[in-house]
Amino acid sequence: MTNIDQQTASSSLAAFSADIKLVHSIFAIPFAIVGLLLSGAGWPSPMQAALLVLAMVSARSFAMGMNRFLDADVDALNHRTKMRAIPAGRLSRRRGLAISLGAGLIFLVAAFALSPMCGALAAPLMVILAYYSHMKRISWLTHFYLGACLALAPVAVSIALTGTVPTSTVLVGVAVTLWVAGFDILYSLQDRTFDASQGLRSIPARFGSARSLIISRICFVLMAIFLAAAGWISGAGVFWYAGLALVSALLFWEHWIVRHNAEHVDGRLIDKAFFTANSLVSVVFCGGVLLDFVVRS
Repeated sequence: MTNIDQQTASSSLAAFSADIKLVHSIFAIPFAIVGLLLSGAGWPSPMQAALLVLAMVSARSFAMGMNRFLDADVDALNHRTKMRAIPAGRLSRRRGLAISLGAGLIFLVAAFALSPMCGALAAPLMVILAYYSHMKRISWLTHFYLGACLALAPVAVSIALTGTVPTSTVLVGVAVTLWVAGFDILYSLQDRTFDASQGLRSIPARFGSARSLIISRICFVLMAIFLAAAGWISGAGVFWYAGLALVSALLFWEHWIVRHNAEHVDGRLIDKAFFTANSLVSVVFCGGVLLDFVVRS
């Protein structure tokens, strides 16, 4: 590979990483740790831990990369997304696809290294992750589909280490689905008019802004209920519920930020609600669960 080719490959990787916001893998990893604790498998070995993180980051990179590749034409028409790497010309569609498939290959290798069962489940999981881009063309339930994709993190960790999934982990997975759907509905408020004009389906485009806020709030309330149920089934102590109380406060704050801006959404407010509040939600809850397990062990 020549120096020019190396520079091109390096710039493509940099553009890809920045575009998919690799740092946002933080949303799923803390809940994966919760799944690890609930699985009863004990602490993973350093190799298992490295493979789990590699699998989660590469799976998300594959999913986001395929989303950017498949939605490039639509993104080019949307004022909010037209500066993404592919429509803006910083990354070619061919290179974007190649990097996405490379991330998918890394995910497959990591999954097989964890266990034969994980490897066998990895390929169909990749199909599920890649299909998200088409859901908005089919159903306004797309927000819940995205949530289910992220909810696989705690479930997958349990399968990888024990081959089973406890009921408490399933409840956490349902809670994650509702949480992601709730904040994705808020995020989609920015595109309500565009989605409706392009025939794309989302809850804001289908039900309007005011009702979308109500649906998002219901999702967050149900999330708290499912996390409380998971704690009760697993015999959780005070720190589990303290973490849940802090999470509930963060989600309340998230809606408080946008309470007067449903019809004319300020993108800066959505960024604050979406990125700041939600990056804290998973970390805060995971911290509470960790403390709870340390105290009870």
